[in-house]
Amino acid sequence: MKWKPSGTASASARAALPKLAQKYFEAGRKAANGKRSPGQLHKFRIATKKFRYTLELFKPVYGASLERHIDALRELQSILGKVNDHHTLKPLLKGDKALKAKLHDAMEKHLGKFHEQWKAFDAPGELKRWKTYLGAEPRP
Repeated sequence: MKWKPSGTASASARAALPKLAQKYFEAGRKAANGKRSPGQLHKFRIATKKFRYTLELFKPVYGASLERHIDALRELQSILGKVNDHHTLKPLLKGDKALKAKLHDAMEKHLGKFHEQWKAFDAPGELKRWKTYLGAEPRP
């Protein structure tokens, strides 16, 4: 993101955040294509966290209406965190096949939740809605 030091926070947000949303959606579409490793999904989780934190910085600019956008990101981040937790535990369970199978099933369940959540997040028109919202004159 490039900021104009002479501009207001509101003007900078309107200029930069729609582009950031575009990049985030593109990364999410790659992450949700079903061909990503747990490590790649973890990288997308970190991208989700960064995008969410960036938006949180602008709560004073956008007001309370920004919270539902942040909540959607928080939910995606949480699901991806569970996938990562399961993936991280897997090597620790080498000797326990039953527990490893349960862990695998739980990870698959959370992967399914991620894909379901992403499909809703990236429903037709959602990227445009995000970009329009972030590019509009914020209301405190």
